[in-house]
Amino acid sequence: MTTTPAHEEAAHQADQLVVRNQEEQYSIWPAGRDLPAGWEPTGFAGGEEACLAHIDQVWTDMRPKSLRDALAAARQDDGEPAGDPLRTDALDGPDLVTRLSAGDHRVELVLRPEPTPERLRRALEDRYVHLLFPGTEGGAELGIALTDRTELSGADLDAATGTVTLVGELTLDFTPVECVARLDLATRTGTCSLARR
Repeated sequence: MTTTPAHEEAAHQADQLVVRNQEEQYSIWPAGRDLPAGWEPTGFAGGEEACLAHIDQVWTDMRPKSLRDALAAARQDDGEPAGDPLRTDALDGPDLVTRLSAGDHRVELVLRPEPTPERLRRALEDRYVHLLFPGTEGGAELGIALTDRTELSGADLDAATGTVTLVGELTLDFTPVECVARLDLATRTGTCSLARR
């Protein structure tokens, strides 16, 4: 049986999986590759744009599940109604986008399953990286789709040394934002600024 162009196109479009970890944080992962420890498929697959659009719909709160549960338990201990633990506006103060758009923030580049030069190169080739913002409540980890403005000329990727400027886009709490991260590859740490697009 011959494969029609329509079948080939459909097979090509389903090249990404939407995956989720135990903290109910979402990401995309290339279909056919072994998942990192702690991540599992959600059942949604498709092209990168479709998967990211699906994540925008289902990931309504960037806080890890353990933090949401702890905040809900604390509210109950104080005699307050637990409310909807997925609502980011239940927190006092500015929303996450406003907080992360104010100044530079310390970030860590997350490479799974291990932080090797090979995993770094694969993430950059896939044009998708994960950045952890440890200064936020519970530590927010964001998936960033890299753009052509990413600058790698100051780095030795084979040795995972030098500096890079990663420029990417994402949707955070339904708000399109741009992320600019300047990282030292030896430590996989640096600073990042976010701005609404």
